Amino acid sequence: MEALKGNFGAEVLDTDVPRLGDAALKQILTSLYNQRFVVLRTPGLTKTQFVGFARRVGDPIRLSGDPDFPEIANITNIGTDTKERRLGAAHWHTDQSFRTQVSSVTMLYSVQVPKQGGETKFCDMATAYAALPESTKRRIEDLTVIHRHGVSVAARPGDHVPIPPKGWDQSTTVTHPLVRHHPITGQKTLYAITGTSQGIVGMAQAAAESLLNELCDHAFQDRFVARHGYRAHDLIMWDNPTTMHSATPMPAATGPDDTRLLHRISLRGTPSVFARKETAA
Repeated sequence: MEALKGNFGAEVLDTDVPRLGDAALKQILTSLYNQRFVVLRTPGLTKTQFVGFARRVGDPIRLSGDPDFPEIANITNIGTDTKERRLGAAHWHTDQSFRTQVSSVTMLYSVQVPKQGGETKFCDMATAYAALPESTKRRIEDLTVIHRHGVSVAARPGDHVPIPPKGWDQSTTVTHPLVRHHPITGQKTLYAITGTSQGIVGMAQAAAESLLNELCDHAFQDRFVARHGYRAHDLIMWDNPTTMHSATPMPAATGPDDTRLLHRISLRGTPSVFARKETAA
């Protein structure tokens, strides 16, 4: 396990993902919870191997209509100019925060990568929370945020418009704590302060928007942000409770040098290698 260049993140070289033992997986997951995202450098994975590994980390969410691999969504610029359309994941968000049951871990496996561009940006929300003044921590401790799919009231400059899941009712509204305890480590973290945040329960809308934007201005400082540029066959995992992320938009692919194809799996629940009362502290 080695630290990546940047503010946070770790990598594991030459990872034989299908043959990882429980002890090795526990070590990787502990690093994930401490470092926010982990990159496994693999020699290559089939879809079956990717899904099999994902099931050891959580319960996959159905993401596609693929009859063989409904757990996998294709993230690509083949035939799609994400800069021109300004749609998709190129906005700061936390996966599944617009649902009652949120995501634990997201995985991306890189099938094909461009020579330039296509990075994913991450924000460390746990470290950002820890750096808040104590007076602010007391102020926000018990607040509950209103979430709804769409443009957040605290959207960051340059954020793209999110694409709703097929058939999703855009009026669906849920709530989540503003300060969340990590389900495995118990660490406190800011949770999903933009992306789907639309207000705060019991607070006037103008005051809620002001507070959410204040927290975003603090959290998205350079010291809390890292970027990952993909290599072919990278498997990257990030911890949704303690991070936000944003894709980098790309022009439509014209050939192998500027093509991006990633396989995405989003998970819920607790990794099978941790017993109910065991933590990764």
